[in-house]
Amino acid sequence: MSRSALVIALAALIASAPAVSAQDVPADRQVQRLPRQSLNGPRFGFTTFTGDVARLRQDADKSTIMAQFGWQFETQIVSTKTGGQALMEWLFLVGGMEQDDFSAGLAWLAGYRLEGGLEFGVGPNFSWNKNSEDLTTSMVAALGATIPAAGGDILIPVNVAVAFAEGGPRITTLAGWIIG
Repeated sequence: MSRSALVIALAALIASAPAVSAQDVPADRQVQRLPRQSLNGPRFGFTTFTGDVARLRQDADKSTIMAQFGWQFETQIVSTKTGGQALMEWLFLVGGMEQDDFSAGLAWLAGYRLEGGLEFGVGPNFSWNKNSEDLTTSMVAALGATIPAAGGDILIPVNVAVAFAEGGPRITTLAGWIIG
């Protein structure tokens, strides 16, 4: 079967499929329609460099560990009745000031937070360092938890992320608080 014939057959199959409405989905399986929440706040921590990048930093008399400070913009896209949340996050970090260095990074993560606060996400990262004219890219995978404090009035996220990039992975640990 040719590719165009396959596309036509699939289109006909989709067109003939019965429409599914929200009433057809069992109540316990429906997505809970809640207003989107923006959970933003500061983040601080450190990044550990590995591989070739760590060696280059050591050759330049820089530490393989760099302090980080920034801000996370988080939007809950969907909340389920069981408490899970689909998330979209933007994280802007600056680092290296303690070593007379400057780097900036921007990550865009799609993630999910379970009812108990355990969360994970993946997405692209774009980084720039004052010693390089090039913008570098990596893929980030993050894992962590959002911990309620002060009776649930304050949320404290703690995350570990690995940026897979040319020259070796970078491991970043961050904490902060959420201002909802």
